[in-house]
Amino acid sequence: MGCLILIEAVSIIHWEDFKTGEATQFGRREVLSEDATRFGLEFDPHPVHLDETLASRMVTKGLVSSDWHSCAMLMRMLCDDYLYRTAGAGAPGLEHVKWFNWVRPGDILHAQRIPLSMRPSRSRPRIGIVRMLIDVFNQRDELVLSWLPVQLVDRRYPDDPFPSEKTTSEIMNNHSSIRLPPGELRGGIEAFDLDERKAEVTYISEDWGELGRYRFTKDDMLSFATRYNPQYFHADEERASLSLYGGLIASGWHNASIWNRLKVQRAMAQCLLDERLEVVGSSVAVLNMKWPMPVRPDDEISYQSRVTSRRLYPEFPDWLIEVSENEGHNQQGKTVLSLTHEAWVRRS
Repeated sequence: MGCLILIEAVSIIHWEDFKTGEATQFGRREVLSEDATRFGLEFDPHPVHLDETLASRMVTKGLVSSDWHSCAMLMRMLCDDYLYRTAGAGAPGLEHVKWFNWVRPGDILHAQRIPLSMRPSRSRPRIGIVRMLIDVFNQRDELVLSWLPVQLVDRRYPDDPFPSEKTTSEIMNNHSSIRLPPGELRGGIEAFDLDERKAEVTYISEDWGELGRYRFTKDDMLSFATRYNPQYFHADEERASLSLYGGLIASGWHNASIWNRLKVQRAMAQCLLDERLEVVGSSVAVLNMKWPMPVRPDDEISYQSRVTSRRLYPEFPDWLIEVSENEGHNQQGKTVLSLTHEAWVRRS
């Protein structure tokens, strides 16, 4: 029994086990049509995610998985790869989420993670901070998704002298590219380098608009966590009660997926039954996504959005990139989600 306990203890991953610049390949996940459709019904109810016949007549030329389904699948791949074995407290947010190519049923996804920088937390010395670049590729090794999260990981030796920050040069591949507008291809690719110096930017002063409200139930939280983010503080009520959160909390990706559903529903309401339903557009990136406070069972979250700018590129006169700020607040008025969203939309 003593040996078993020792082996289990050694297998737990701590902050010291990460090495800056070290690339680790992980994960293999096939995108199933029924999974993509189920996620779309729950969190991204656009026809391109739901109906093969309708999707075949739209700019995607067939069914595609929701961008947020891609994120949920990556979260599960991370859990299966190393988060199950990591002594940590999750991630307070991400610097970026970027989408480069559509993910379709039948695609087989794999991923790579590279720690870019590491430092101990000055406010909580037992915690180490890892800034991690995570990329997802399809079976053709095309980059489809990129994350840049900040992860909190327990230090194995928190009483050791305060180590200096470790950094590595950022190998960002073609992360400067952005996804093209729906239906646009350049040389057979869906991602393209745009010259930001040529963009015509219009800044907008817009009031916050209500997207809607959602009450998180324990059953809904457990359902999402079981499928996509089964870390114990999301998926195990008993163990969560002993965690630093003091109880079950919703996955941040569940929170963000609900925001996306409400945003898509509002956008579709403006063009329902219109022949140009693809006017809803497609996401380019999410920047500075943060979860300042956890969401707990029976919390009711209200979500708001406001447009802050639009960018027009000469290469795509029918489209523009719309930038919006978005927030979610619980019933006490405390912020539980904030992010900047960039998306292609058709010019009116």
